[in-house]
Amino acid sequence: MDCGGVFVKYVLFIFNILFVICGILLIIFGSLMVSEIKDFSSVDQTFTANSVAIIILILGCVIFLVSFLGCCGAIRENACGLTTYSIIMLGLFFCQIALIIYVWINHVQIRESLDKVVQTIWEQRKTDGLLMDTLQKSLKCCGLHKFSDYGVTYPASCCDTPTNGTCSLTSVMFKPGCKSAVDSLWDTNANIIKYAGLGVTAVELVAFIFACCLANQTRNNQRRQNF
Repeated sequence: MDCGGVFVKYVLFIFNILFVICGILLIIFGSLMVSEIKDFSSVDQTFTANSVAIIILILGCVIFLVSFLGCCGAIRENACGLTTYSIIMLGLFFCQIALIIYVWINHVQIRESLDKVVQTIWEQRKTDGLLMDTLQKSLKCCGLHKFSDYGVTYPASCCDTPTNGTCSLTSVMFKPGCKSAVDSLWDTNANIIKYAGLGVTAVELVAFIFACCLANQTRNNQRRQNF
């Protein structure tokens, strides 16, 4: 293998080693979050309340498996493994592009859908307050539009230090409503998805090109050895 091939081989290997480490860290982080799952009354409640932890765990497993395949294919110069890896990276590249385009075009519609979800959670709080409490604790918000939606008694999830299961007026009066908190969170994350996503797609495209080049060079070397 020439110098260019060796360079591509080790760059691809190091690139995937870093992603293997990232995958392991996500698996550990997701597992720790999942281990904190409490016993809810149904599987649906468990999944809903811990969906972020489960998504992180699944994402970590996918990143680990794909990166491990890339590491093995690169260091062993396995044409089949590298080809499989390059196909997966190409698929991820197109999925990422589709996601970015979808978020870019439907930014407002997605925010409106999230508002409807928050509205539904608010309306169901009297029969099932788990999701509303989780939302208020996670986003540091209180009520649908503002704290006064609760009247004069505010639930413990509206503040960090409740007294006798309720929060005082002074501890909630500066808290935003959960609807505006979700809107703000979405606006911030949408930009992260757009611009960070473009950076990730560039990395995926480079990995795809490097894997294709290395796989092609490996096949050529194997053909030469057969003659």
